[in-house]
Amino acid sequence: MQSTMAPPLPALEAPVLPIELITYILYDGWFSPLDRKWGERWNFYRRVSLVCRTWRDIMASIALRCVIIQTPQDFSVYRQLVKRRWGLSSGSTGVERAAPAARNFFQHSELHIVVSDWACPTSVGFRFVTDYVRIPCYIPTAKYISVVIKQLPSNDRFVLPYRPLFEFLSQYTTTKELYLLWTYTHIHRYILPNDYVRGVTYLRIHEYPRCICHNYHYSDGHKHDPECFSYHLPKLFPDLKHLHLDTPYILKCLDIPPSVTKLTLEAPPLHYLPSLGHFSSLMGWNIVSALSLGLFKPDHANAPRKKIIVNAGPTSPAGWPQALAACTAHSVDLELRHVYVPPVAASSSS
Repeated sequence: MQSTMAPPLPALEAPVLPIELITYILYDGWFSPLDRKWGERWNFYRRVSLVCRTWRDIMASIALRCVIIQTPQDFSVYRQLVKRRWGLSSGSTGVERAAPAARNFFQHSELHIVVSDWACPTSVGFRFVTDYVRIPCYIPTAKYISVVIKQLPSNDRFVLPYRPLFEFLSQYTTTKELYLLWTYTHIHRYILPNDYVRGVTYLRIHEYPRCICHNYHYSDGHKHDPECFSYHLPKLFPDLKHLHLDTPYILKCLDIPPSVTKLTLEAPPLHYLPSLGHFSSLMGWNIVSALSLGLFKPDHANAPRKKIIVNAGPTSPAGWPQALAACTAHSVDLELRHVYVPPVAASSSS
């Protein structure tokens, strides 16, 4: 007798996304709320971790490969994550430190810090709400560090806002790449920190802090104060080889160490004239004057040839012929890279 029962339904399997695509999506979701409230990132972390074990493991790996500390709450959460995964070093006395295995792991991680939220209680003087100097106790290494610097107080002998930052950076002696990103243009006279940052070979800076030494009169002519933060900043990185400046700065006001062999300047087509349209410009760098005053002057007979790279729009930037002639005269290579597209003009309604 022929069976009249319906055939069994096919097994239903939930579609599985490729691991690479999951990682890309979660990384973008983790890194994107950089300017939002700190709780949004950790809420995202918790919700993703509840999806399944695979997503939980990927999310935990992303949070430790892309460490983001904006607030004391972020630092507190990372302390717990590190202690839970690796434990504490048995040799640490008095100060908590992550176990040695954490050091090997974080050598392949990025560390993103936001310097902000400070207070000046009269009893202890200036301090940051986040204890940046203690971060290396739990995140002992990093392959890359970026520091976003928010508005800071003016500096004097009692308020030294950059001292904690450089105490923090000086502990990362194996980090090769560093990005210092000021979010504002300032001309305060900051006092030079005491800590040198060894190991950094590539330094990128956004909104370079302005020097105001020209506002002071010296009997023997213009010079920079021995503690001028702006002028001496590159010298705080003794192993520096490549200096990369995002925003225009008068190059003759920089004390660039002899170890630097490459200087990259960003010159996007932000300027506009009706006859030219949008164009790039080198005027804000004053390359000609800097070279004449000793920029990239060889310090010995066998010194390697130095190079300046300009990232500009589709046409040569204003001041290019003069800069090229000066570089040729001083035996410095000058390379132009067309990397920017001009802004699209808004279409006018008919």
